[in-house]
Parts: sequence; C-alpha cells; structure tokens
Amino acid sequence: MKMEKISEMLRSGKILLVGEYRGHRVETIRYVDKKTGQKSEFVSLVYLVERGNGSDVVLVSQDPRTKNPEEVKVSAQKGKVYAFELTNLDRERGMIRARMQPGVEPVPA
Repeated sequence: MKMEKISEMLRSGKILLVGEYRGHRVETIRYVDKKTGQKSEFVSLVYLVERGNGSDVVLVSQDPRTKNPEEVKVSAQKGKVYAFELTNLDRERGMIRARMQPGVEPVPA
C-alpha cells in the first residue's frame, strides 16, 4: 500500500523528498501587511527531515490551515522514513528549505 501510493505520486509528476523524520515545530508568524498596514499572523508547521546518510538536513514547511497552533496534529513518528510532497525546494545560505502542499500528510516510505 505504501509503495503504491508513492509510485502513484511519482507517476503523476509530483516532487517528492524521502527522508527520516526527526521532529517538528509549530510557529506563529506575525507580520504587518504592507498594503493595509494591519497586523496579521498565520501558523506554520516545520518538519525537520534528514536525507540519505544524515549529511543533508531539510526544513520542510507547511501551512496547516488553522489559526490556532494547539490544533496542529502531526501523525508522523520520529525515526521513521516518509515521503513529503513538495511544491518547491531550494538552498538558502547553505540550508535546504522546502514547502509542502497545504493539508497533505507525509506518506510512510
């Protein structure tokens, strides 16, 4: 079942990152909208994923579609390997950062 799901994702052209889930954090990002001048905030879920032999660590962020950080639930287990469906992947100041599709859970690999 797991490999079928991953194979289906690859055939449909999705970008996947496969790695060991090491942990996560939930952040509340606060900012001032430059157009309106209004204060605003949103919640971001950031997964820490270790690729390959541990030489590369990737921060994978996702919009959990909630305004309350206490409502964010993560079903992934530390130390297990998962496939993350990405919308983009880039290296910024030596750190690899990626964005996940909103509302999509990591798939066990």
